[in-house]
Amino acid sequence: MNKLTDSQVQSFEENGYLLIENALTPDDLNPLISEFEEIVDEGASQLFKDGLIDSEFKTEGFDTRLTKITEQSPTVFQQVFSGAHTGPALFHLLINSKLLDIAESLVGPEIMCHPAYRVRPKLPEHDRTLVPWHQDAGYMEPKCDSVLQLTIWIPLIDATVHNGCLEVLPHAHRDGVFHHRHSEKFYLEIPDDALPDVEPVVVPVKFGSILLLTNLTPHRSIPNVSNQVRWSVDSRYQDAAKPTGYQPEAGFLARSKLQPNDVVKTPEDFKRIRDEHKPGPGPNRWGKNE
Repeated sequence: MNKLTDSQVQSFEENGYLLIENALTPDDLNPLISEFEEIVDEGASQLFKDGLIDSEFKTEGFDTRLTKITEQSPTVFQQVFSGAHTGPALFHLLINSKLLDIAESLVGPEIMCHPAYRVRPKLPEHDRTLVPWHQDAGYMEPKCDSVLQLTIWIPLIDATVHNGCLEVLPHAHRDGVFHHRHSEKFYLEIPDDALPDVEPVVVPVKFGSILLLTNLTPHRSIPNVSNQVRWSVDSRYQDAAKPTGYQPEAGFLARSKLQPNDVVKTPEDFKRIRDEHKPGPGPNRWGKNE
């Protein structure tokens, strides 16, 4: 078991975030990178065949190819962005024992993989992937405000100040849910006049390291001013006995001593569960569907 130390738990509870260096290895992450590379390759091939892009951009790398394609067609980007992807490598990362051990340190041994996992290929100078100040709790039902819904943020390349790493407001998770409004660019946001008077902390995260956040921690992604795609995954975990507060998407039981037969063990079952509850508009506390 790779549980957090007492000092790490204390730091997380005090600050609302925790950076863990070298939590994962290339063997943990490379299968998912390969899965995304295959999707991008197949998508580019089809778009080129259909005459929708003028090149397959085969000489571009994992951190640049999607940008070139998306400049001419959004199709491939839309295949992987948000909660639409249900590939086996993603499933195996979500249930990686290293991540579940860390989650167990904070949410207990009965672990639900929260429905709102997300894949985030953050493109350079791209409005759709510029996420403003918010709390994840802002997207959930109010009954979940007291439930720890742990985000484990996992970059698939080094996340830097140039390609759009995260910025957090430490300690502010102690003050509950701040007012959010619907921004003009796809997301909920905390207006400037509702933000707490806290000095932001920019948190670069190297490949293999992970960032833990509470659902009450205000955070945002800073602009990507590089030529790279900053690929990352948001995995989320909580006590399986408590409500997820997020509809219509479905989570799944990832670890359990009380109900071991209900734990989802195969990529096929994961895909079936997600396909039965497609990502889409759901209610939120701010009076409008997202």
